[in-house]
Amino acid sequence: MNVNQIDTRHATSNSFELSRGNCFPFTTLPFGMNFFAVETHEDNWWFHPEAKHFRGLRLSHQPTMWAGTKGDFCSVRLLPYTRPTKGLKSVSYSPERSEFHPHYLKISQPNNQLETSVVPTEYGAVITMTSPQDQKGVLVSFPTSGTITKAEDKVIEGWSDQLHTHGKVPLKLYFHIEVATGVANWTRRDDDTYEIDFQDTPTVELRMGTSFISSAYAVKNTPVEPVSKLQETAANLWNEKLSKIEVTDLDQTKVSTFYHNLYRTFLYPQRLYEFDETGEPVHRDVYADEVKSGYLYMNNGFWDTARTVYPLYSLIEMEEYPKILEGFLNSYKESGFLPKWLSPEDSGGMPGNYVDAVIADAAAKGIRMDLMPEFLEGMLHSATVQDEKRSAGRSYCAEYLEYGYVPQDMHESVNHTLDYCYSDYCISVVADKLGEVELAKKYADQSMNYRNLFSKEDGFMVAKDREGNFNENFSPISWGGDYTEGCAWQSSFAVVQDIQGLINLYGSDEDFEDILVRLGNSKPAFTVEGYGHVIHEMAESEYNGFGQINVGNQPSFHLPYLYSYIGKPYYAQPLLKQAINRLFSDGWQGYPGDEDNGSMATWYIFNSLGFYPFCPGHDEYLIGMPNFDQAVLHLANGKDVSLTTEMNNPQQQFIHRVTESGESYHKSFIAHDDLVAGMNLNFELGMVPNPRCFDQERPFSMTKK
Repeated sequence: MNVNQIDTRHATSNSFELSRGNCFPFTTLPFGMNFFAVETHEDNWWFHPEAKHFRGLRLSHQPTMWAGTKGDFCSVRLLPYTRPTKGLKSVSYSPERSEFHPHYLKISQPNNQLETSVVPTEYGAVITMTSPQDQKGVLVSFPTSGTITKAEDKVIEGWSDQLHTHGKVPLKLYFHIEVATGVANWTRRDDDTYEIDFQDTPTVELRMGTSFISSAYAVKNTPVEPVSKLQETAANLWNEKLSKIEVTDLDQTKVSTFYHNLYRTFLYPQRLYEFDETGEPVHRDVYADEVKSGYLYMNNGFWDTARTVYPLYSLIEMEEYPKILEGFLNSYKESGFLPKWLSPEDSGGMPGNYVDAVIADAAAKGIRMDLMPEFLEGMLHSATVQDEKRSAGRSYCAEYLEYGYVPQDMHESVNHTLDYCYSDYCISVVADKLGEVELAKKYADQSMNYRNLFSKEDGFMVAKDREGNFNENFSPISWGGDYTEGCAWQSSFAVVQDIQGLINLYGSDEDFEDILVRLGNSKPAFTVEGYGHVIHEMAESEYNGFGQINVGNQPSFHLPYLYSYIGKPYYAQPLLKQAINRLFSDGWQGYPGDEDNGSMATWYIFNSLGFYPFCPGHDEYLIGMPNFDQAVLHLANGKDVSLTTEMNNPQQQFIHRVTESGESYHKSFIAHDDLVAGMNLNFELGMVPNPRCFDQERPFSMTKK
């Protein structure tokens, strides 16, 4: 699918009460440092696709609207005007006549006879204003804070400041704009906006360069090539990413949905590095406020993305992924802890240390092994050193080491405990790869601490106090408090490293099957004790209607695959087919919940192809339910994975037979080494389940059956 067919307004129709993606319509380059979008509102949800007015072009670094109005750090707003709209802060435009693409944005204002286009570059953009009317100009303002330092001759300069910071110093985004026809005059208004008039010509071209390092770098980063060449370059970069996976299907809406998701997998993390005069990468250390060599990245929450995004990169994205890993290591060196939620410093958001899963997954697949000794050092630091502010690293590290679990008086204690156990497993993986046998065993043993919170009586993971007593007021449908964005139903199975061990706690395959049947067939009921009110994830769980498997949020991403561990993957096949085709679309309400930095988009990518990385850190993918007549993954190593699906109709909801290069394939999982060697998988679908499609060999688990 060509980039011109991608509409960036995908999944942008949202509200505080219900998320259908909570996305913004970003025009940028893949992993671009700057995003450009239309701003229609002033609050966190600053764009709505049905609005008929806009407040300007927004140069954004927005990781999520949940970061708040100050979370779009170092942003700049440019509102183009001509004589009829000069002085206004919000003007009408025609969304129907406008174009929203990853590589190109055009805003049409028929009443104002003005068209404004944006073509993104690596560190800037070219903005072109065309109108027969005179007094063309821009109203410059700052969603965060900032100032214009110069507006004369053919140059506009200034900077935008970061209002919130978790480090020592806020960032500044320096910008340099070259006006081809020149600045006529400029005025700073009482509301701290800047009105800049241009010399009268039918077309005004603005060439913008930006930098987090200095105004001199902003000048150096200003694009000089013709705008047509820059637009071609941007289109080619996006088409190269979109062509990494080719899907075909009779249902073109499904194909469109796939590529809208694939676009979103290449937005984050954003680059926070630039290039010096010698072409070497440099960045501003956001803790020491110094310019240092090397890569750096921003705007990524690992609790979300580690589960899906980086396993996909390990297959198809070897241009950027090795640099991204190096950037995460630089974050550790400069902050003292491996990052949890980069925005751009580590905000410490969400439980656990899911960057450990990113590292372990790379190690398991032999990616950037040269970085692993220092990564292991960082993983051990987070696992053993308590941050005084309980923000960086493991927020409750000291308690976890003392009790073998996080006590109930600590926020979201169950999820913190289970996530720390998973991180312990990830540490053991990296240590084993580096030949640290005793260290690997120590953390493999410690990863079994999840057993400390399993209540045999309740059949769930239940919080304990410091004396070892389970929560007396436990309810499996009570959200929050002991759990993160869910209840015991979603959180109790968060031991992806040892599902067989969890089965043993329940007693047998049959007992585990009973709880999994209830998981899928229970009503999506909830109570609000932990939060005190209905949060949007609760509303989405009820609205989506998939039992207690809340596909619209990360804790449920792996739940459909639990059935593979009792030898009955066919239980999940209709569930996955329904979820993929009912909960995802290419429209303005495109997701069953928050998309979150590519995490849900990549969940869709994997599951629509028919396999899923159940346990990042182990080199195995579980077979799910393919959704396309044909798909081809062009792997980073030059090999191809071809997937074809026969009888791919809505009523065929089960896999009847799988072959690989013409030979029967009976495993319910695929080894990474086999996949990257190139495979030709054929799926025959059927109307009823085939219990003998797969053999009884179970996927990976630390505990053996």
